[in-house]
Amino acid sequence: MTSILVCILTIGLFLVARQVYKSWPSPLLNPVLICITIITLVLLLTGYKYPTYFQASIPIDWFLEPAVVALAYPLYQQYTHIKSAFKLLIFCAFIGVSVSTIFAYALCVFMQADSDLTSTMMALSVTSPITLLITESLGGVPSIAAAMVILIGVFGGVFGLKLLTLLNISQPQAKGIALGVSCHAIGTAAAMEYHPLAGAFASVAMILSAIISAFWVPILFTILNSLYA
Repeated sequence: MTSILVCILTIGLFLVARQVYKSWPSPLLNPVLICITIITLVLLLTGYKYPTYFQASIPIDWFLEPAVVALAYPLYQQYTHIKSAFKLLIFCAFIGVSVSTIFAYALCVFMQADSDLTSTMMALSVTSPITLLITESLGGVPSIAAAMVILIGVFGGVFGLKLLTLLNISQPQAKGIALGVSCHAIGTAAAMEYHPLAGAFASVAMILSAIISAFWVPILFTILNSLYA
């Protein structure tokens, strides 16, 4: 009964947050951001433990993977546009993954982070399941990686489109690629709400980034370690 109630309240909160965002489309009223903030406050104020909440909301978590698979639908809708730019998409995903990994490594070296934290920061541009697998293989801390991935996704979903517009990037395809490569599922969801083309390109970019990261990030991490040593 508790699980049903928690799921109903969580889904209800998200639907209300979406309605608020539709009425006042401000980046700060992003539905995911609102839900995270309110749920966090409720847990802190009530003393309700997060592991207990997570166990009660597992039925919602079950839909995460089917939801990712559902991203294939906009790909089908925009197949003609994607096909003509597929090689460019692969190149952009490779560059995006490489730059984010190198920048994260350089930042960790500059801040004199320990090896565990450095390993944790290496694969934060892809969706959570891939990030956790890569982080574990590199000897990092999966729980920290998961938290960072969520924060990056929320930041991209809230501010990503605005920042890209300020940088004078106007093509929906370009915005979609940027959000898909750097902000994974949450960024892709924001791209879908912005424009069908942006959503489709974000979906492809996210998938390609995950594939590239799975084999390239461990290799790049080894190369960076050998160069720094």
